[in-house]
Amino acid sequence: MSGVGSPVSAGRYRLTEKEIGAFLARARGLGHDPVRLLAGEVTETLTSVPTVEQARQLSNAAAAERRARQAVFFHPAIAIRSRIGQGVHDRCEACVFADGTVEDADLLRLARHFPFPARLLSVLCRHVAAGEVWDLTVEGRVLGVDERDDVLNVVNVGELVIEPGGRVIVQGNLLILGCQLLRHPAPAREAGDYQLGVLATPHSVDRRTGPLHGRAGAAGGDGVPGRAGIRPAGVPTMIGFALSEPPGDRMNGTGGSGGRLAGGGEPGRTGGAAKTAEITIGRLAGPLTLVASGGRGGDGGDGGDGGAGGDGGDPAPGFRTTAGPVRPGRPGRGGRGGDAGSGGRGGNGGISSNVFVTLPARMAGQLRVMTYPALGGTGGAGGRPGRGGKSGMSPGGPAVSAADGGAGAPGKPGRAGVRRPAPEVFVNGKPFAGRTTSPRASARHSAALACPKAPTPATAPCRRASTCTTRPS
Repeated sequence: MSGVGSPVSAGRYRLTEKEIGAFLARARGLGHDPVRLLAGEVTETLTSVPTVEQARQLSNAAAAERRARQAVFFHPAIAIRSRIGQGVHDRCEACVFADGTVEDADLLRLARHFPFPARLLSVLCRHVAAGEVWDLTVEGRVLGVDERDDVLNVVNVGELVIEPGGRVIVQGNLLILGCQLLRHPAPAREAGDYQLGVLATPHSVDRRTGPLHGRAGAAGGDGVPGRAGIRPAGVPTMIGFALSEPPGDRMNGTGGSGGRLAGGGEPGRTGGAAKTAEITIGRLAGPLTLVASGGRGGDGGDGGDGGAGGDGGDPAPGFRTTAGPVRPGRPGRGGRGGDAGSGGRGGNGGISSNVFVTLPARMAGQLRVMTYPALGGTGGAGGRPGRGGKSGMSPGGPAVSAADGGAGAPGKPGRAGVRRPAPEVFVNGKPFAGRTTSPRASARHSAALACPKAPTPATAPCRRASTCTTRPS
């Protein structure tokens, strides 16, 4: 049982009768029981939406707001992807959140996504305590879909109170959040502090599998040492060794084999995607900071180290025979060191979609928006070259480096991933002025945004509503 309803049962909230009526009307439209909501229960429905038009009806936007959004929806960062698969999703979302239409060709390509998975949530009053994160995110597995599939997340709140240090976030769902009254009693204390976060999926949405960061390349195997020279067969006599066969090349040490090539580091995966969000606030009491950002790309894996070259074999020593002295054999040459693996390429930053905020014009000055570009991952470091093998050692003499026993080539560093643009935030249908998008700021806050459940000054478990739940049939 969540603590969401506690303020309702404990005493009078600050909603007006008109705001309560608007909340309950919205709840009825979502199929939620007003009596149970007034009693402090939380109602959640896991369902599916059959058509684009029915998804459109779940938006809170009025006709004029839709037209204003449509005029700015396909700005350059969105328009540039119109020819790829994401463009189909963008045009569908323009129909749902703005005033777009979907052509038949797009409907055919979207058919496999429908009926569209959705979560509908209503709560009369939600208090987010200091250090708490209310994570609205619904994982795809809860609705029986792949984690890369979109989920429509519709949240209806009467009164939302966010204490200093508390946060409300969504990570990669298509969000429709309606709130009659949002209260935040204190200003943000530092640049990285925020109360609402439209963040990226906590995982990559590219077609690969595995971790976000690339794995390191395998080290190259070492070369095999050369064989030592062999003294020919014979019989010792008083005046020297009587050979039964000529000395030959067997007295020479053989060369060591070369070290093996190392594996390259895996590329990092594309960062998580920040999806389209609609946030409608009927009344805002106090200042509010909204953060929006795509996910940082994964780092490329480091290249593996090259294998060491095998050492050359020692020669057989010289000796005296009945026919005269025999010189020592020649030492074997050391094998060349293996080439190192190159570092993996950093993953590209995740794509971002539009964020639409609607609130009374007189309260727009209380809103601060901070958006960050999605940084590309760092390329992996190149591996270290394998050392060359040492030549065999002549009796009484030092080892001699063979001409082909040098070190292998060092690995090349991987390229950094591509930085993707920050989300565009529109307030009452117009681009929000004064947002922060500097790459330096993105680098400073990327770690914090990657771990949104660690707000300052303290952390607390995320409480998620789960009472009065209906499941899809």
